Amino acid sequence: MSSKPRDWRGDLKWGERWERVIGLYLFFNGVTDIEYNNDNQFDISGFVKNNPVSFEVKSDRYSNTGNMALEIMDAGIPSGISISKANVFIYNYTNLSDDYVFLYFIPLDKLKALLKENESTLRIIKGGDNKEASIVLLPMAKHQKSFKVIKLPKVSWYS
Repeated sequence: MSSKPRDWRGDLKWGERWERVIGLYLFFNGVTDIEYNNDNQFDISGFVKNNPVSFEVKSDRYSNTGNMALEIMDAGIPSGISISKANVFIYNYTNLSDDYVFLYFIPLDKLKALLKENESTLRIIKGGDNKEASIVLLPMAKHQKSFKVIKLPKVSWYS
């Protein structure tokens, strides 16, 4: 593994671009009036059949460890999924395959309940800027069945 530090600000910019891509996917699948948000409440909002819905999106581009990395605190303050007001959480795996992107969908309240139910078996690591974020590692081999998984092909537009 490289000892080069990760560029967390670059990761944020990269993740925000993926939010736009996921927003398009949502639009093509029935979410209307899509808006993007830049605070800790949610990332994307819109309507499904005239009902408001919001999404928290986490995009991952690092080596696959078999875990979903979920931020819960930053510098001792609740953050990430702990404070999100989104209805639906989407974890975007861009790193599992050269040919596909995988979107893992789960209602946020169900994700929080899943973490609570398995609290004694989950690992928490430090990450982010200055290693101040607390990140729960959710083993996907055990918990994948809790998510709706969408497999999207990566397209090479020119060779």
